[in-house]
Amino acid sequence: MSDAFVYALRFALYADLMLLFGVPAFVRSQRLALPGWRSWGLLLAGAGLAMVLLDALLRVSTLLDVAPDGLGVDDLAWFIGATTAGHAALARAAVLALLLLLLLPRRQHPRQLLPQTALAAIALGSLAWNGHAGAGEYLQGWPRLISGIVHLLAAGAWLGAIAALLGLLRRSQQRPQGERAAALLAGLRGFALPGTVIVALLALTGGISYIDLGGSITRLTDTAHGRWLLFKLLLVGGMLLLAALHRWRLVPALAAALQAGVSQPLRALRRSLSLELLLALLVLACVAVLGTLDPSA
Repeated sequence: MSDAFVYALRFALYADLMLLFGVPAFVRSQRLALPGWRSWGLLLAGAGLAMVLLDALLRVSTLLDVAPDGLGVDDLAWFIGATTAGHAALARAAVLALLLLLLLPRRQHPRQLLPQTALAAIALGSLAWNGHAGAGEYLQGWPRLISGIVHLLAAGAWLGAIAALLGLLRRSQQRPQGERAAALLAGLRGFALPGTVIVALLALTGGISYIDLGGSITRLTDTAHGRWLLFKLLLVGGMLLLAALHRWRLVPALAAALQAGVSQPLRALRRSLSLELLLALLVLACVAVLGTLDPSA
């Protein structure tokens, strides 16, 4: 299997599970309505389950150095029963299957978002066993894993918030300008404090993980892993600049425009949020590559 396919699968799986967790987490925390989420949730959960199974198959193939079509039931049973990555894959598949069942009923009560978000959080957090965070053993491994899980959940919350805010903008074109602006303003203001906490958690857990893996300033430029990480940090810096622009310029402008019925702030926010989403997806592309590289090489 080509490296490009592996990178693409990792990227798609991370993006899928982050959205599956982050969007309902944001909607529930801000007490917002996002009609149509059930359909998107079903699509993401179904696609996520398929990708989890494919990812597990490729991992067994790599570990045993056997082509995927040459694997037998015993090989898969060994992976699931004897490896931590296999245990995590089994748990991930199980919670996604349960999440699909919860999303099947057409009538969804707002209270159902809590168990759905919790299941998505478990699926997303289990990806920590797929990367460098799952490489530690015994007592050394648990702090690394906890840091990796927190990092994944914080990143998922950030990506989900961006996607949900864009959804609020795009789903309500038929609503009056003031209604759209008010709903978006409530979401942006409500996310100000959680957004700050998310950024702090990402910085803390990212720094801990890099140091724990033996990282240093010189390795940021001397190794392939370091250069990809540096590129990722530059992209995150761009996201932080856009987040600051939202909080200090665009949100106040939107509040001021509510009474005047001016549409320019909404267009500016749409452009800015779209750019932030693009940067977030590029960050995930870096993560997809970083997880396959040796930090010391």
